[in-house]
Amino acid sequence: MRKILLFITLVLLLASTWMALTKGRIEGPSANPDSPVRNIIYAHVPSSICSLACFTVLLVTAIGYLATGNESWDRVAAATAEVGIIFATVLNATGMIFSRAEWGPWWSASPRLISSAILWFLYVVYLILRSSLPGSKQRRARVCAVFAIIAFLDVPMVYISARYMQDIHQPSFTFDNPWQRGAFFMGMVSTMLLAAMLIWIKTDVLKIKSRLEAE
Repeated sequence: MRKILLFITLVLLLASTWMALTKGRIEGPSANPDSPVRNIIYAHVPSSICSLACFTVLLVTAIGYLATGNESWDRVAAATAEVGIIFATVLNATGMIFSRAEWGPWWSASPRLISSAILWFLYVVYLILRSSLPGSKQRRARVCAVFAIIAFLDVPMVYISARYMQDIHQPSFTFDNPWQRGAFFMGMVSTMLLAAMLIWIKTDVLKIKSRLEAE
């Protein structure tokens, strides 16, 4: 089952990338219409949604662990955080590249960019806590779960700052043809599938590691 899903994910990623770079290619700014920078939207937006979705999963698993004490919840949380920081890194990196090409500065202290940067730092802090907190595994899991619940407050801030606050960041993006929309939505689906598969695989790795430590 996993191999089939991995294959489907790979096919969708390759197909969406081909569409984005060919039929769905987005024209650059009027001063430089041949610039490929606006095509970064195909990676930027899916990564943004995936990083927020991972934080949502982190919230659910944190509540699940605190409610039940079941280690399975904590393993999913750990795996989700590791995958989430990958997409949060892509989100911020692609955003900086787009900002540099479109507006000049690599980064500006705008609500959207600050909240996205905080999102990345919260993932980093969470992973640091998981690896450095002293005490038992159960204590570390409880502290990380509480931190994840508090840190989730940044997720609605990212959304609100992007949609409702005046910002240099574009609140939405308009596509000109069906190829662009198709590439975008296929990229969204394939990126979400990729995130889910990575979490699944990492959770199994942590489960095996836990069994080996118990033996």
